[in-house]
Amino acid sequence: MSDSDFDQVFGRKPQSRGGFAERVVHSQAFGGRADPVAAMALEAASERPVPGLYKAFGFIPAGQHNQSCEVRSWVDGTDVADGVVFFYRLLMQIGFTGTNELRLILPDNIVVLTGRNLEPLRLALTRQLATYIQQHSKRIWSAASGADETLVERIEIIRP
Repeated sequence: MSDSDFDQVFGRKPQSRGGFAERVVHSQAFGGRADPVAAMALEAASERPVPGLYKAFGFIPAGQHNQSCEVRSWVDGTDVADGVVFFYRLLMQIGFTGTNELRLILPDNIVVLTGRNLEPLRLALTRQLATYIQQHSKRIWSAASGADETLVERIEIIRP
């Protein structure tokens, strides 16, 4: 007897359980309401980098709550990556000047990000929803994103 035969005999209608992500977002812990943190993580997960397209920052789920963030720039005139990885638990302060500069204060260094429209990046860092930040390089990406997109033009790591 197949499932459809069983359903026909006993009159049961199949219920859609939804996908895994939907079940997590609408878990019983919140009485069927959307879990705001899971919803933000789900939204950020859809922001994964696409090969060939520049994305200033994004979130790649790792299954851990206390995650890290990789800040990547490029050695001048090359496509060789240079950067740091920091753990969010060590991020002491996020400073900003308008929407063109962010300063990530860490115990052993300060990471200065310069670009345009950095407000979405600041909000993602505040919510620990950025697992990578990358500087735009003309050697890797043919064109920068649109005028309203976040663009990191320069990353400077200041060590005392």
